[in-house]
Amino acid sequence: MPDGLAVWRVLRGAGVKLVKFIVVDIFGRPRAEVLPIEAAREAFLDGVAYDGSSIPAYTTVNKSDLVAVPDLNAVYVESWNGGKTAIVFTNTVDGGKPHPMDPRNVLRQAADYAKSRGYAPVVGAEVEFFLVRGVPPAPADSGVYFDGYLHGDSYAAVEEILGHLEASGIGLSKTHHEVAPGQYEVNIPAGDPVQVADQILVFKIMAKAVAKRRGLTATFMPKPFWGVNGSGMHVHVSFWKDGVNLFASRGEPTQELKWAVAGVLENALRNSAFVAPTVNSYKRLVPHHEAPTRVVWGLGNRSVMVRIPYYGGRINRLEYRHPDPSANPYLAFAVIILSALAGIEKKREPPPPVAEVAYELEEARETPPNLGEALKMARDGTPLPGQFLEAYLRLKEREWEEYITAEGSWETTWNKITKWEYEKYLEEA
Repeated sequence: MPDGLAVWRVLRGAGVKLVKFIVVDIFGRPRAEVLPIEAAREAFLDGVAYDGSSIPAYTTVNKSDLVAVPDLNAVYVESWNGGKTAIVFTNTVDGGKPHPMDPRNVLRQAADYAKSRGYAPVVGAEVEFFLVRGVPPAPADSGVYFDGYLHGDSYAAVEEILGHLEASGIGLSKTHHEVAPGQYEVNIPAGDPVQVADQILVFKIMAKAVAKRRGLTATFMPKPFWGVNGSGMHVHVSFWKDGVNLFASRGEPTQELKWAVAGVLENALRNSAFVAPTVNSYKRLVPHHEAPTRVVWGLGNRSVMVRIPYYGGRINRLEYRHPDPSANPYLAFAVIILSALAGIEKKREPPPPVAEVAYELEEARETPPNLGEALKMARDGTPLPGQFLEAYLRLKEREWEEYITAEGSWETTWNKITKWEYEKYLEEA
C-alpha cells in the first residue's frame, strides 16, 4: 500500500500545484475538494473533512461531518490541463467505517464479496459519447461508423483525448467514430472494477474539458438525437480463479460463462434502473439502432442483451450491452458482478443462445419501457444494500415525476427528445 506522504511528495516533485479530492455522489458524478499542493499534505495523511449533508442522500444536516479518505492507488494527473492538477479518488468513512451511501464503497464491497467466494472479477468498458454544438444540440460532424475521412474540431478533440488517456494514467486505448453523426467510442482497458469505474469518471472529466476548449460539448446523454443510434456503455466481464480466466475457451462457452450469463439475464430487468438510470436511457432502448430490447444472449450477435465476443471462435468474456454512459459506473459494475456471481454459484442455466435478430423475437422478455417502470422492477429485489437502494430509488422516482410534470405523459413524448432532457442531461450525464 503506498504511503500518503510519499504520494504527496511525488506529486509535488512532478510540479502538481492543485489536488482535486473526489467524492462520488449517488448518481456517479464527481464532487471535489480542491487544495493547493502544500495544504494537501495533511489531507493525504488524515483525509478530507466535508459536509456530507450537501451531497444527495449521503447524510442529514444534524450528522453531516464526514471524512473522505484518499485512495492512494487512485491518483491521476490532469495532463489535459498541463499536469498542474491531480485527481485523487476517496472513500468516505463515518466513525472509521465505510459509509454506506458512497458508491465506491458499494462496489468495493461487491468485488470483495466475489473475492471471498474465490473469484476475481475483471471488467472493461466501451464508452460511447457525442460531440455536439449548441443548445438544442447539433452533431459536431457528419461522420459515419469507422469513418476514415474525419477532420475538423471534433476529430481533433478525439485525438487529443486519446493522447491524454495514457498521459493521465488510464493507459493505452483506442477510438473510432461510431454510427451516428458526432458519435465516438473510447475503450477503457479491462482491470479491477473500482479502478475501471474511477477511470470512466476521469475520462468524462477529461472529455468535457477538452471539448469545451474547442467550443464543443462532450455529452454522455444516452440519446441526444431521435432516429439515430444512442450511446451505450458496453461492459465486458470475466471471472478469474487462481489466475485462470474461467470464461476462456474456443468454440463453445465454458460452463462458468453460461452460468454467469444466466445470472445477468435473470436480473436484467431488476437491474435496469442502475445500468440505464435516466429518463433519456429508455429512448435509447428501442428496437434497432444496436440497443438491446430483448433479454437474450448470443455469440457475436450485436442485437442481443448479452453478447459473447466470438472473433475466430475465441471466447474470453461476456459483453453486457444494456448499460449506457449516464450510469453510475460503480453501481452498474456492482449489480453486474453480483448477478453474474449469483448465476455461477447457483449454477443457473441460460436459455439457448439466439442467432436471429433479437428485435424480431416476439416471445422474449423486453426491457422496461421507461424509467418509471424500471424503478418498480428494481423494488422487486436487487443485490444492492437496502439503505443505499432505498435512497437511490427515492431520488430516481423524484426525477421521473419531474419529467412527467414538465413534459406530460410518456406515451406522448417517448419518441422525441424534450427540452427537459437537454436541460437535465446534456451537460450533467
